[in-house]
Amino acid sequence: MRGAYRNASRGRPTTIAAGLLALGVLAGCSSEGPAPVTKPPYTVDSVRSGLVSPEDLGDGAIEIEDEGHSSHVIYTPPNSIPTCPYVQRSENVEVAVEPAIEPVGGNPTGRTIVAPQKVGPSSLPVVTQGAVVFQSSSLVDDTMNAVVAEANKCPATFSVLGGPPTVVGEYKVGSRPIEINGWKGFAQHLVHTSPPEVNPETYDDLVTVVVRKANAIIYVGYTQIKSVGKRADSDEKVKALMKTTLARLG
Repeated sequence: MRGAYRNASRGRPTTIAAGLLALGVLAGCSSEGPAPVTKPPYTVDSVRSGLVSPEDLGDGAIEIEDEGHSSHVIYTPPNSIPTCPYVQRSENVEVAVEPAIEPVGGNPTGRTIVAPQKVGPSSLPVVTQGAVVFQSSSLVDDTMNAVVAEANKCPATFSVLGGPPTVVGEYKVGSRPIEINGWKGFAQHLVHTSPPEVNPETYDDLVTVVVRKANAIIYVGYTQIKSVGKRADSDEKVKALMKTTLARLG
């Protein structure tokens, strides 16, 4: 299964590491359901216990650890937090922007990817997720401020002119604040369209969410491949998922 997914991920961008994207989604119960499985202050183990599992996405999903292979179409360190996915591939960005921030003084959970074995327009989404846990409020504050500052530099539009066919094309980016169950941060929506001569049938619909609560920062990248003409709805779907799943961490 590992090999099958890696082949699929090379054929299509996923998120921060294989992008990317990539960020940490959690799954569990609603606010009216059972009590959370954990609560602040968080530990690496307690945060990992709440991250999304294949069962949260549905039949056919698998989970792998991102081992940090530089063969990713878009590479960022597996312990980093995403800020502006795919920007490092662009040739026309006028302001220097880091695609991810490597935190100092935090304990990362590592990055996991939950996805179908074969990625396509009718498949399940690809979720790329991780978190960093800190020992002091000043460290988590400094890291979140750095991530937000870098994400704010992400241009509204940029192009990738060269590279693998899966990343060539136009990118449009928008961002908004988000707060769910006491977790606060931002949701960044990125839509990638390929040149018509490369791929006229589908586009990539990616939402990256970075949120902080107490001593932890969680990120999740939620990617769908959509048929041209179909509405982009990853922002709605990831928010609905996180309303349920972030409740696991209290």
